Amino acid sequence: MPTQPTLNSNYTGEQAGAYVGACVKSGLTLSEGNITFLENVKYKRNLTVVDTSSIITTDNCTFETGQMTLTDRVIEPRKYKLNLELCKRNLEADWQAANMQPGVVNSGMSTDFTDFVVGYLGGTVGEDVENKIWVDLKAKALADATVLDVANPVQLSVGNIIAEIKKVYALIPATCYGKEGLTIYLGTAALKFYIEAMSALGYMQIYYAADIPLQFQGVKIAHAPGMAANTMMASVNTNFYAATDLVSDFVNLTILDMSQLDASSNIRIAMNYSIAANHAVGKDVVLYGV
Repeated sequence: MPTQPTLNSNYTGEQAGAYVGACVKSGLTLSEGNITFLENVKYKRNLTVVDTSSIITTDNCTFETGQMTLTDRVIEPRKYKLNLELCKRNLEADWQAANMQPGVVNSGMSTDFTDFVVGYLGGTVGEDVENKIWVDLKAKALADATVLDVANPVQLSVGNIIAEIKKVYALIPATCYGKEGLTIYLGTAALKFYIEAMSALGYMQIYYAADIPLQFQGVKIAHAPGMAANTMMASVNTNFYAATDLVSDFVNLTILDMSQLDASSNIRIAMNYSIAANHAVGKDVVLYGV
């Protein structure tokens, strides 16, 4: 049975204003380039990890070969879909009717409502992709014995956030420190705790009003809205990967009027996309959380 949309309006005979959707978490991780994004991964891709720790030996008169070890980690995008069906008769009862073409058989979605659907559902998909990326990255880190785990993680708060980030900072490998792209990733709650704690320190009041890059002792802090509560991660951004088939899948939303196909008064909305995430080198990842 088609969904009966709840349409809250203040219709007074003419358009009273634009539709406004609920706030959704934007896909900051991909849109800001905070991890590496792979496209055109139809099935799976191997992330080749190169270890050259034994390639340099003591000089002498013999030819002693060092060792270069190649190992693979797999990233395999999973497919998802969004399917929704709306009854046009319910739209007619709202102020939408003023923007529909005259005639019973011409009852379709107006341009402004279509724009709202595209924007709102696109944002919903963006939130889902963001969440799936960090669910994957945390799960893969937990399953990798070489990942550096912070001991005794606790529930984060304004009072302890700085001390707990210090624990993450302390475990960052020397081989990663100073590298371009080194990042500490915080979820929304943890980031708010950090900004509030820094504001309380009162240094030039910059955390109250100024638009400044977030960092911790010289290391970039990135907002990861999809990250679970009481979780933090750190690595270089080229060590975290997300993969999909086509980026355009995330914006390819089909809105189909079914009246010419099955003589119904329904509108179908469909979207298909794929996503998965993984890290390459476990020993370069710091994980806070359980």
